[in-house]
Parts: sequence; C-alpha cells; structure tokens
Amino acid sequence: MKYLKSLLTVSLYCCFSFFFGYSQGKSPQHIISTQSVGMSYGDQSDTLRLPIVSDKYPELKKALSYERIFDGKSLADVVKNYSTCGCGITELNYFVPFENEDVISIELYYETMGAYPDSEEQWLTFNIHTGQQYPLSNEINEAGIKWLLEHFKTTLRKRIQDNEENIMGNDDGEAIYKELNSAINNIQIDDLFKKYVFTEKGIKLSIERILPHYVTNLEPDDELFVPYSKLKSFKTTGAVVLK
Repeated sequence: MKYLKSLLTVSLYCCFSFFFGYSQGKSPQHIISTQSVGMSYGDQSDTLRLPIVSDKYPELKKALSYERIFDGKSLADVVKNYSTCGCGITELNYFVPFENEDVISIELYYETMGAYPDSEEQWLTFNIHTGQQYPLSNEINEAGIKWLLEHFKTTLRKRIQDNEENIMGNDDGEAIYKELNSAINNIQIDDLFKKYVFTEKGIKLSIERILPHYVTNLEPDDELFVPYSKLKSFKTTGAVVLK
C-alpha cells in the first residue's frame, strides 16, 4: 500500500513532464529532466523514466549516472536483459520532492521481475555542486538527530502494536511480531542517513523493508513525515534547508 501511494504521487508528477522516447526535455524550474526509454519482450512492453541531470552540474550528473541508478549496470544492460526474458528491472519512475540552490532530494521507484514481481525504492539527497550525499547532520544538531531516532522508533512501535491482531492472525504471527519489534529496536542513528528526503514542508524518513516478500503486507507503514516546525530548535548554524 505504501508503495502504491508513492507510485501514485510519482505518476501525478510525471503527468506534468515531457516524455519523448530517448529524447530529453528540461522543465524550466528543475535541473533534472526525464529520459523515457521503452523496452519490449515479445508482446510485453514497459518503460524506464530516468532522471537526467543538466550538464551544468557535472558532479551531480555522475552521482545519478545510469550505473549508480542501476547498481553497477549500464542502461544497455538493463534493456538487453529485459528483451531476453521480460525480467530484471521492468519499470522505473522518479520524483523530486525538494530542490534549492544547494540541495536536491530524489525518490527512485523500481518495478522488478524475478521469481516473482516485486518493487524497490531509493531515497537520495545530494549536495548539487559536489554530488556527495547530504547528511541530516548538516541541518540538525546531535540532539535533534537523537530526537528524530526516538520519534521514528516510537512511531513505528505504535504502528506495530496497532496492527498486532492482524499480525497474530498469520500462522507465523508471533515470530513476525517479534521480528518487527526487534528490527525497530535495533535501528541506529546511521540508519536515518540511508533513506530520507527533504520536502517543501518537512523531512520524510523511512527504512528498508523488514519482512520477506510473502508477508510484507503485515509490515506497518515505515514512512514518517516530520514538519520543519518541530525541528527548528535543533537547526545547525550552517543549515541551508531548514529555515
């Protein structure tokens, strides 16, 4: 459900972009444009909608290269693999929830096909000029990071408790319940740097999926939105996002 909601957001965003096959069209207000690549296997077809960074930002362009997006594979590799089996990465969409003169956040959403259909996502935040990932500690001090960690863990524990009856209805419910709580309890501060994005009104945090594919429906929503208003007291002196 979480992925479907995110995909809907991406789809709505994409409705205002231009997709021209292998051509590129730059939206005036963004430094990222869209490259739409069609793939086919027999009667099956799918589309990759790729973020293409302006040549004005060479370091960011490297950070969002095909190889970075496809975990070491080239675009040609992905398209060729699809053409042989209709599998691997079958769709890609992206969304840019935040961009200013120095920082950009991007969400990448993948559909994949292996032994079964699945979905994956990456949330990334970069310094536009260096192409380096931009840590939360540049915006929020140590006390704020600790508060975010505890707030995140407390929120997810509550969601697990609220879903306890549904979880326990599964044959492995007790083990699943313990696994979820253990995973949440073991989240560390560094985990907050792995999957977060800025938005216009706050920070959105998440973690990687905990449960395996066949019981993922029992996992609670692992996204948390925190308005900037709750973080102002933790703002660092060099913050360029948090005002």
